Amino acid sequence: MPTYETMLVLDPEMSKEQVDGLVEKLKQFLGDRGGEVLKVKEWGVNALAYEINKKNKGFYLLLYFKGGVALVAEMERNLRLMEEVLRSIIVKIEEADIEALQQGGEPEQEKAPEQEQAPEEGPAEDQESEEEAEEQ
Repeated sequence: MPTYETMLVLDPEMSKEQVDGLVEKLKQFLGDRGGEVLKVKEWGVNALAYEINKKNKGFYLLLYFKGGVALVAEMERNLRLMEEVLRSIIVKIEEADIEALQQGGEPEQEKAPEQEQAPEEGPAEDQESEEEAEEQ
């Protein structure tokens, strides 16, 4: 079964009990349909990049689970219907990330390739003197 990573942005006004209840509901939903929850991480309340439903903050929740393609489609549908969920995304994760997850670590994030820096030009004074020399 493939392994998936789900990031949920929940209503920031939810209490700890409500968040725990939602997590239990998701675990039961996945378990009833043959899925398996591997790990749940609560990231807490953080600022949003842009306003969603007149809210500037959201409660971030990260969920790792195993399941089939049909389960993922059904989960996406149910997450869209939940009023508490402001945004969600489900991503299939790679084997290397799964091994890191099982060892208790975090999956490796893709590192951005190092950009080559253009050689720095000399001070502005040098450029001005070159321009003046060209004019003469």
